[in-house]
Amino acid sequence: MKTKLYLLFILFAIYSIVNGQDFKRYQFKSGKVVYKLSGMMTGTETMYFDDYGRKEVRFNESTIDMMGMKQKTNTQTITDGKYIYSINKQTNVAQKMENPIYSMFSKEDDLQKIGEDIMKKLGGRKIGSETVKGKDCDIWEVQKLGGKIWVWKSLAVKSEVNVMGMNMNQIAESIETNISVSPDLFKIPEGVTIQDMGSMNNMMGK
Repeated sequence: MKTKLYLLFILFAIYSIVNGQDFKRYQFKSGKVVYKLSGMMTGTETMYFDDYGRKEVRFNESTIDMMGMKQKTNTQTITDGKYIYSINKQTNVAQKMENPIYSMFSKEDDLQKIGEDIMKKLGGRKIGSETVKGKDCDIWEVQKLGGKIWVWKSLAVKSEVNVMGMNMNQIAESIETNISVSPDLFKIPEGVTIQDMGSMNNMMGK
């Protein structure tokens, strides 16, 4: 379920890049967004980014409740250029994956076609607009991931994933843009063991 939510963000990131300017994921150079999580996953997730989204880190502290069984999670997910590192803070193990955005744009020239093809494969489409937390958002639906995402100026303000009766939602409690972000946030902590998981493209149906 958490993977589906992450793929929803990846899909929008790719689409925003190919339809934007200068291959910037976000319209702001840097920022911080604090999300409240609800549904089968409760807790918080804090996202920092810099260099227009080329560098991003997410700190997730939450509890997953699946069929009455609860499990606490404490993760740090770093996106830095070619790779994504998902770090389990409880075990000090990081799963290293190729960043699908990076690999696509290093091998293909027709960026518009890439975005359109991915959107078609996953059934992504814009279905309307809504004001959320004072932000005027476009609403995107991705049927094959069972999700919707509300986007303001390239930043996700709200998202919902609902598959087979299981749901996971998040909504921004605060948004700060063009702020000073420490480069240390994007570094892998010392003592972390890295496991190479290869490419995420197979997860995206490529």
